[in-house]
This record gives sequence, structure tokens and C-alpha cells, in this order.
Amino acid sequence: MLKITIETAPNTATLILEGKLAGPWVDELERSWLALRDNAEHKLVMVDLCDVTFVDAEGRKLLTWMYEQGARFRTFGCMAKGIVEEIVQERSRLLSSRISSMTNPR
Repeated sequence: MLKITIETAPNTATLILEGKLAGPWVDELERSWLALRDNAEHKLVMVDLCDVTFVDAEGRKLLTWMYEQGARFRTFGCMAKGIVEEIVQERSRLLSSRISSMTNPR
């Protein structure tokens, strides 16, 4: 089960997640993300992962896509920090690879 709470402030909107990001809850988070993102109007969108206890492969893919779309993460604990670090490093490597191939054509 995953509990999703949305908090808004003048400059930010935050999705607070509690529980397991797996199975049908991945689709539910995606729906919540899309609705929040579409209505956030230039706000920074944070995803609070401090109370997430598990993330399956599909949940990780969704978090990666959300990061690519501009989401920023708040974490606490080894598991959530590790997942976010992997997402950020993976995206940085991909971006570096793309830049390198653009500046060094074969």
C-alpha cells in the first residue's frame, strides 16, 4: 500500500509518499504526478520519499521519468537515498554520453 499526500506552498508542490511503491500503486503515483505537474504552474515539484519502504522495478522507472520531467526528491535513509543517487548518476552518465557524441562526431 502507498499513501500519497499532496501539499502545496507558494513556490513548491510536494508529493509525500508513505509505504511501498509497487504494483498498482505505481500507476496511482503516475496519475497523481501528472495531475500535480499539470496544475503546478511553474512551481518546483518535490517528491518526498522519506517514508517509502520499498520500490519495485516499475516504481524506479516511474521515479526516473519523474526526475527527467523536473521532479526533485527529498530522502531519508539508505534505501531512498541510494535509489535517488542511482537515478541521478544514471541520468548524468546518459547526458554526458550524449554531449560527448555531439561534440566528437565520428
